[in-house]
Amino acid sequence: MLRFTQEILLALRAIANEEESHEMSKKAREQFDFLGINVVPRREVTYPIFDRNPPKTDVELVNRVEDMWSQPYREIQYAACDYLFRHKEMLGGQHLNFLKKLIKTRAWRDTVDTIATCILGDLVLRLPALRSKITAWIRDPNVWVRRSAIIFQIQYNARTDWPLLRQFCLTCAQDDEYYIRNGIGKALIAYARVNPMEVRRLVQDNSFCDQTTQEVLRVV
Repeated sequence: MLRFTQEILLALRAIANEEESHEMSKKAREQFDFLGINVVPRREVTYPIFDRNPPKTDVELVNRVEDMWSQPYREIQYAACDYLFRHKEMLGGQHLNFLKKLIKTRAWRDTVDTIATCILGDLVLRLPALRSKITAWIRDPNVWVRRSAIIFQIQYNARTDWPLLRQFCLTCAQDDEYYIRNGIGKALIAYARVNPMEVRRLVQDNSFCDQTTQEVLRVV
């Protein structure tokens, strides 16, 4: 374990709450161990460590994030997301597989959605040529990779590549996975804020699952 990760772990363990940890684990379907720390106190102890330890290179950034990702407590993955977001401008096209690995490892909606919308989304917005590589993700066997392809533009608003989002939604329109259907709904609802007519037309003219159709039409 890196010294940086050790310092993060010690700081988090010092404010652990056993009662809260059980509740958090239940909400995540007992998939992960938690220390029982909510977002505000977590950031109060981790942000000063981040301030003292900015990564000197993208390699150091990746190594630190991967080391935190390998630890057992979920709050350390949340801290890794915070650290990565803080230094997201250091990422380039060569880091796309690194982000994909994070998405697939210790995967759940909390970390996946953060990486997809806040970090992957920023990277592809800065480097539009990466959209062609993301296109392959929509047929990936991993549900979280497919979800990431669908939702990575959620914060783009008017800058959304609508033909790409439309293609992804139609590709997965009959997907049985809840998190794919949910991702389609979230992405379409987000884009409907700037283009409700196109979203309504897409949903009405194509065969999506009832859940997605109802969720989207409720807001457009």
